[in-house]
Amino acid sequence: MKKWKKEITINAPIEYVWPFFYGDLEKKKMIFPKVMDEVFTQETEQLVGSIISQTYQIGSVTEQYEITIKKYVNEQHYKIFQESFLLNNRFRMTIDYELEAQNDTTTKFIYTSINKPKNPLLGIFQLFGNDEVVRRFMNRTKETIESAYKNEIQTNTNELLKE
Repeated sequence: MKKWKKEITINAPIEYVWPFFYGDLEKKKMIFPKVMDEVFTQETEQLVGSIISQTYQIGSVTEQYEITIKKYVNEQHYKIFQESFLLNNRFRMTIDYELEAQNDTTTKFIYTSINKPKNPLLGIFQLFGNDEVVRRFMNRTKETIESAYKNEIQTNTNELLKE
């Protein structure tokens, strides 16, 4: 089993950041460009236990993942979305996207990923893994969300000036 945990500060309000992880497929695609579609195949009232069918495109290959929502909290200053899925029928992935409001304009993003191999022999290969992919994802996520937020503020400011 391999676990990565990283955090980064995003200069945008928590309510702006949240839809990039849950609830707005177009925003989600901005930070997960290989995600093509998501459809609930089973939805519970509290969302925990719900199952989402996710279509994922890697080059010319289209893959389907069945994602189970394990944790869901959507409070004013704290939000978390935990998903679990089987990657390539080899690894059970459990990923947390956790957001904490630092103030009205800043959000702490905490990413936690646990990769558990179905076959214990695959665990040997995890010994050589590093967190470079996670760091690149965190930096790309920060840049994408901050850029979108600045663009939205600029657009809103321009529209107000026109009035």
